Amino acid sequence: MNSFLDEPITELVDLFRPLITGVESVIDIGTGTSIPIHIFAGSFPAVKFYTTDIEDQRQRKELPFILYDGITLPFGNQEFDVSVLNETLHHCENPETVLREAQRVAKAVFVVEHFPDPGVSTDELVKGEFSTLEALDLECSVYNPFDEDSLLSLYRKLGLEIKEKFEIPYFGNRKIKKYFFKLVGKMAPDSYREE
Repeated sequence: MNSFLDEPITELVDLFRPLITGVESVIDIGTGTSIPIHIFAGSFPAVKFYTTDIEDQRQRKELPFILYDGITLPFGNQEFDVSVLNETLHHCENPETVLREAQRVAKAVFVVEHFPDPGVSTDELVKGEFSTLEALDLECSVYNPFDEDSLLSLYRKLGLEIKEKFEIPYFGNRKIKKYFFKLVGKMAPDSYREE
């Protein structure tokens, strides 16, 4: 079953190929439809991909999936090479908790987030987001969009350093820009969960 996401995501694979070099394991946190991570998994068969979310709304189900409570990921410290938060943080009740856990379970965190174009009203942004969720057949009542300053402030608070940042081509009609961030950082020892 193809969705309107297949073609644009497939076009993005080569953009991310250099970032996957040397990566052996990836956890997709807040996988949603799970379509994007499945497309990437098909392009990088040597990488072990896993998915997790607070409820199962997946439209593709070939990759391992684990439900979690949105607070504590059921994985060990730095169990993965990369954790992915693809358009996830703005749908979290507590994005700091989710990002902290993403940092705990992986050596690097890949974040994709969107920001409104200048002059876009909050109402317009919210309407566009819920319209997109409906088109994807996803149910989600939380949408707390970031602007770039608030997202960067969150990274700083958690001691995350931006190693790479670039704009991702956006193929939709909303007045937004999407950005990719590769983040790394050391957590304080008391932030690690006991194994």
